[in-house]
Amino acid sequence: MNKDENDKVEQPALDQLQRLGWDYVHGKQLSPEESDERSYYSDVVLIKRLETSIQRLNPWINDENLRKVVRLISKPQVGSLIETNQAIWLSLTQYVSVEQDLGKGRRGQTVKVIDFDNPEANEYLCTNQFKVSGVNQNIIPDIILFVNGLPLAVIECKSPFITNPMEAGIDQLLRYANRRTPHDDEGAEKLFHYNQMMVSTHRDKARVGTISSRMEHFLEWKDPYPFTPEQVFADNQADAANDDYDAVVVGLAAEDTPAYHTAQDLMPNSQQVLIAGLFSKANFLDMVQNFTVFEPTDGRVVKKIARYQQFRAVHKTMARIKSGKTRKERGGVIWHTQGSGKSLTMVFLTVKMRRDAELSQYKLVFITDRTQLDDQITATFARTQQETIHQAKSVSHLKELLAKDSSDVITAMVQKFQDSADDFNFPLLNDSHKILVLADEAHRTQHGTLAMAINAALPNAPKIAFTGTPLIKSMKTNNEFGSYIDTYTIEQAVQDGATIQILYEGREAHVGVTGDSLDSLFDEYFGDRTDEEQAAIRKKFGNKAAVLSAPQRIRRVCIDILKHYREHIQPNGFKAMIVTASRHAAVLYKEMMDELEAPESAVIISGDHNDEKRFWEYTDGQKHKQQIEAFKKPLGHGESQSGLSFLIVKDMLLTGFDAPIAQVMYLDKKLQDHNLLQTIARVNRTSKNKFKGYIVDYYGLSDYLTEALDMFSNEDVKGALTNFKEELPKLKAAHTRVVSHFKGLDLNELDECVHSLSDEAKRQQFQTDFGRFAKQMDIVLPDASAKPFLGDLKRLGKIAHGARNLYRDEQLDIAGAGEKVRQLIEEHIYSTGVNPKIAPIDLLAQDFKEKLDEHKSDRSKASEVEHAIKDHIKVNLEQDPEYYQALSKRLGEIIKQGEEKWDSLVQMLLEFRGTIESDREQQATDIGLNETEFAFHNILMAEVSRLHDEAVDEATHQRVIEVVKQLVGMMQEATEVVDFFSKWDEQKAMKKRIKRAILSEDFGSKELVDAINERFMDLAQAKFKTRH
Repeated sequence: MNKDENDKVEQPALDQLQRLGWDYVHGKQLSPEESDERSYYSDVVLIKRLETSIQRLNPWINDENLRKVVRLISKPQVGSLIETNQAIWLSLTQYVSVEQDLGKGRRGQTVKVIDFDNPEANEYLCTNQFKVSGVNQNIIPDIILFVNGLPLAVIECKSPFITNPMEAGIDQLLRYANRRTPHDDEGAEKLFHYNQMMVSTHRDKARVGTISSRMEHFLEWKDPYPFTPEQVFADNQADAANDDYDAVVVGLAAEDTPAYHTAQDLMPNSQQVLIAGLFSKANFLDMVQNFTVFEPTDGRVVKKIARYQQFRAVHKTMARIKSGKTRKERGGVIWHTQGSGKSLTMVFLTVKMRRDAELSQYKLVFITDRTQLDDQITATFARTQQETIHQAKSVSHLKELLAKDSSDVITAMVQKFQDSADDFNFPLLNDSHKILVLADEAHRTQHGTLAMAINAALPNAPKIAFTGTPLIKSMKTNNEFGSYIDTYTIEQAVQDGATIQILYEGREAHVGVTGDSLDSLFDEYFGDRTDEEQAAIRKKFGNKAAVLSAPQRIRRVCIDILKHYREHIQPNGFKAMIVTASRHAAVLYKEMMDELEAPESAVIISGDHNDEKRFWEYTDGQKHKQQIEAFKKPLGHGESQSGLSFLIVKDMLLTGFDAPIAQVMYLDKKLQDHNLLQTIARVNRTSKNKFKGYIVDYYGLSDYLTEALDMFSNEDVKGALTNFKEELPKLKAAHTRVVSHFKGLDLNELDECVHSLSDEAKRQQFQTDFGRFAKQMDIVLPDASAKPFLGDLKRLGKIAHGARNLYRDEQLDIAGAGEKVRQLIEEHIYSTGVNPKIAPIDLLAQDFKEKLDEHKSDRSKASEVEHAIKDHIKVNLEQDPEYYQALSKRLGEIIKQGEEKWDSLVQMLLEFRGTIESDREQQATDIGLNETEFAFHNILMAEVSRLHDEAVDEATHQRVIEVVKQLVGMMQEATEVVDFFSKWDEQKAMKKRIKRAILSEDFGSKELVDAINERFMDLAQAKFKTRH
């Protein structure tokens, strides 16, 4: 293990867990050889602890039912990973039922596997280096957390000094859970049947996800609620004192340097905050029981857990309801910005209230003002909640539901509180204090007559307002709900990676309809009409509406949209929305886009019974649903893809529409106040390689932006929109940083630049800086301001490619930079006569020397041979660990001997290359062993020599050879059994035979058996598994 990984990440995590009350046992002490906790390495449940816990929590349970429950939990019916995980979660959170007579006849009894009501009644264990056998290979996660013997969380630790440690940790978790390529069975999926959280940490950043989370959905836990950051820091001062904070800052850009590294204001690091917030006993069980949902999404089930702001908001809301003296004091506002999961926050609040003794009997009424939002909230509850959801279908139906004194869940549109807009007779429906009204997008629903209707119908019900946009200044002290309960701002969401930053770009120079341009545009588009016709147009539409819908103008806008889309958006596989000022304009946009042979588009607008025929095909609700589903699919024409690239709308889909595939919104409509913030948030959802969202303005919104945003507090809307021009200074800074790696070198001198990256730490920092530069180029391209940097982008890309091949360093990868940048770099590499998709030549390839001669300098040749040998050793290490480790040591000696003497070093390395495999074959032949036997021989000889601390005499060596032949024969025969490496009883029997054979020899000992048993079985897996 990397020393930094252990000392700075893993050990501090274990120490903090123990301070939070978790017991600690090293993984080796939980192995089949050293404990009775499990029989085989494939066992992931600590059965003895599970049995003891169930008996402790359910003292009445008899032996038969104990065995039944243990079997149900430890040997579940296995389906897919997500199906099995959900079934186990339900057993844990909703308990297990058995039949038993407790003195009143045989009847159903509830068995607690975990006591969620009394966290201290459970057993908490953390362990590290806990080995688990999978179908094809073993895995050893860094830290596993057990509750009552069940492995509920896995933490993967990485050194903060390697390249992309967060991505490396998440990738390893995905491999462990067999999520990368499930058909390869590269992990140990069984461990994750029980998993509730997966954490990747490198101390400075720690992120949490679930078994179904993609890389981009692992997020930081930034609030240790109910603890404060100061409390967490104080509790972890011992770790802080032993940590070298200054070392962490070296090599980090200012934007990536955490604030808690400043000497003036030391705060807990990301890992400490996450562990305190998620793995304190009460919080962990609370998250498992009340803040976890399984939601069908896009044809698959996704497991979701709360984000920190959702967890915090739910707890603060419940405290507000309980502590408030008046109706208003019991209510308040939850402002969580667009894209931060308001609907699920409502679900989590409902689940939590239903399990709270004081609040469980409340009737919950969820209100919105749009059909789509009402359906969305209802569908979210239906997918994730276990109780029946009552969706009010009419005014009378809503009145009927509200009048009932039942603790149910009702969803309704606010308009259903009135029979008509002119109806001011608001009847009292239910005066119970145990009703809670939760209003979505409350700034639209809770003012005027509709608010009066709700207040009259439910006079004692506190109201909780959920909004994705902040309250305007005038409402902060005078609103229907009271003060903020919790806030999660636009800037916080972007910093957390929950949403992405939005870039604003005005393109209105020749088409904008604001200011002085309006009259001139009217004359341009309608100047050929008679005065009477112009007057009629003005009367019907007004100057502005007429210009917005002028076919000539729309054609000009469409041409610019297509240019922008094809250059900025389409190459990375994302889609677009066009927002128009009228339904008429929306149809014109569609017709013009089709005429210009644009990518596929669809119009989604509301209909009216008096509509002209030209609107009919665009107002079909069923067709809308199909088009929306198609739009959300990946761009393409294959299975599960769709070529639908543009949605053209007027008002529909501007709120509540969630499509991460949408990266750009082309605006041709006036927006202000809340509508502005809500609309632009359609493009702020996260997706892989989606670095920014874009708002491209053809209306002239810039005249209204300041006015619109001034209605809100500065801290509330900070970061809402960033001007595209602000990206150029970031690009310049990233460029300066990455080229500084080659100070004094010519970027055109490939060999020199690649050699300057020979140090692994420097290579890793270069990769980080190059990735940041490439990402910024992807944002700016193909804008002309990126042109001065194109040459260096290509040269640096070739250097990265050359270093990747020379050093066989897979971390030097440009794949994550975005398709535009990747294509530019690959085209440049192709143009120099190199195919970037061809892997480096293998050391033993027949044309190796011929390829070697393509290098210009002896230094380059020496480096090529050196790293080809290193790669050969790495690839073959598991086939003969002792032999290839000795080769690695010998390689180091040769390099030291030929240091700076490149010509002679090339010759020495080539001579060494020529003997690598022939020497191994000869050594095996000399002692009468084949290749397989020789590998086992090398392990046994190494361990015998180590334990005896002296050279092995010839007689002993001869006995070692005979024992190896005998054991290899046994293993070859044993592994003929189908699925031998999945049958742990067969493996256990083989280990006993190895033990007997070793102990029967004079050189044998228990220590020797312990040293070789696992090593022999690992080597057997490498040698014999491919036969099945």
